[in-house]
This record gives sequence, C-alpha cells and structure tokens, in this order.
Amino acid sequence: APVLAAAGGRGPAGGAGQVLHGGGACANSGNRWFDKTLQFIVGEDGTCGVVYDPAVIDGAVVAEMVDHALEY
Repeated sequence: APVLAAAGGRGPAGGAGQVLHGGGACANSGNRWFDKTLQFIVGEDGTCGVVYDPAVIDGAVVAEMVDHALEY
C-alpha cells in the first residue's frame, strides 16, 4: 500500500511527531510551549496542527475554531 510522504520524505508519523512535540531536542522542541492552553503549529512545508490542553478547553470548541480557521 502506498504511504503518503511530503516532498522532504516525511510521512504521516513524522508530521504527527512534528506537531505534537517538535521532533525532539535536536529539532523544533524548543518552540513548543507545553504550559499554554492552545498552540497553532505551522511548519515550513505546510504541515499544520493544533496542540491544546483538554483540561482547560473543550475539544468541540477547538474543533470548531480550527474548522473556521481552515475555511479562511
């Protein structure tokens, strides 16, 4: 089965790791603020995602906000 990969060769698992934790200590983890309620992540290659604290904000609210942002 074919596996999706970006032009740089990063597949879905690499994109998820980039959004969740920045790819590790040698990559982009320095610009992830895990003490913040909501973070929008946009990568150089167009990878985008949201990391949020579910104890502070409801998932439905975040999903609606992301849907609205992606429309415009």
